[in-house]
Amino acid sequence: MKHLFVWGLLLLASVLSGCATNSMTGRSQLSLVSPESVMKQSTLHYGNLLGDLRKKDKVLVNTNLTRRIDQITNRLIAQAVLYRPETAQWNWRVSVIDDIKTINAFCMPGGLMAIYTGLAEGLQATDDEIAQVMGHEIGHALANHGAEKMSVQVASSVAVLAASAVVSSNSRQFQNNQALLTVSALAFVNLPNSRTAETEADRIGIELAARAGYKPQAAVSLWQKMMRANKEKGGSDFWRTHPSSERRIEFLRGLEPPMQALYTRASASMTPPFDWLHGDKARRPQMDGSRPLAFYSESWDAFSQGRSELGAGSALGFTFVQGKLFRLYSEKSWRDLAQETLDANFRMDLAYFYLGQSAAGLGFDEAARTYLARAAELAGTADASCAKHLMVSCSGIDVIQASRAR
Repeated sequence: MKHLFVWGLLLLASVLSGCATNSMTGRSQLSLVSPESVMKQSTLHYGNLLGDLRKKDKVLVNTNLTRRIDQITNRLIAQAVLYRPETAQWNWRVSVIDDIKTINAFCMPGGLMAIYTGLAEGLQATDDEIAQVMGHEIGHALANHGAEKMSVQVASSVAVLAASAVVSSNSRQFQNNQALLTVSALAFVNLPNSRTAETEADRIGIELAARAGYKPQAAVSLWQKMMRANKEKGGSDFWRTHPSSERRIEFLRGLEPPMQALYTRASASMTPPFDWLHGDKARRPQMDGSRPLAFYSESWDAFSQGRSELGAGSALGFTFVQGKLFRLYSEKSWRDLAQETLDANFRMDLAYFYLGQSAAGLGFDEAARTYLARAAELAGTADASCAKHLMVSCSGIDVIQASRAR
């Protein structure tokens, strides 16, 4: 059974190495399923689900409610594609399912959405509240939570086989262990969305809605309505995948002040320049992939205004990420470069140069001038110059000349 043991270790190694950093959230996610596979499975499942519902005459078409949902969702999509420009090519869809008893909504990978009349009409949800729930669902898709769940399922299956192989002394024991461990794996896979995923979707959703011209206060009122409905009805499908708590409501309430600023800058009557749900895909706006929006945070707000100050950090830590920083710089991935440089938090002329280039690439011209001037200043010092540092290289960049070139 030596071969089973070795095979099991190889399987475990493949699972442990299958992680990638999500550029939107900055979080490391399990990524064992290709985007193509995720989209294919999503399209298949969505088509089958809607096909069955249409046979039962449960999908509303061209009603006041569907037009209302279309308008709200279109405004949210117009904001979503600014954060992930590649999603401009998704097959965005939204369906309204006629089921007043079901309080639910979802967005599958690839932007395939649905909302039930139980949520839209049963809760007497306002446009602002519907925008919050649809923004939340779009948030799951933007943050790759569906792909992450699929990867967990794959990892669970692989882990079952690997663990069975490692602890088994013969083929029969291997089969018995596999069957036993599968039960545990399925229990884990079928748990609701993680708190981390829910928090990310809440965070993304309230910002999408605010930028689309919908009141951020509606996030709290929406969840309060759904919590009351959940208690009155003794549970609903929505709560099986969207666990709630007072802490969640407090989190959303805490986001209201900065989101209110975004809402104030947005036009409440804004109309997207393109119909993402029904327009000709070939005529969709061309998105600039080098200038994606970043979600609001105090640190990002400070960066965009030229107020970021890098700390002492660690020279060793900076050397570990230096190759990645140079790659992002070469690829003109300005949002990711800025975030990675801020995370490294190392006071160095090269780091400020990267911040300056990122700010310029993202259109923060005043901030760019501030950071590049700082880079040129530090390049003349002994302790913060990459050219004079013992551990940090300049990656082939003449910081002084490059900083003064702008």
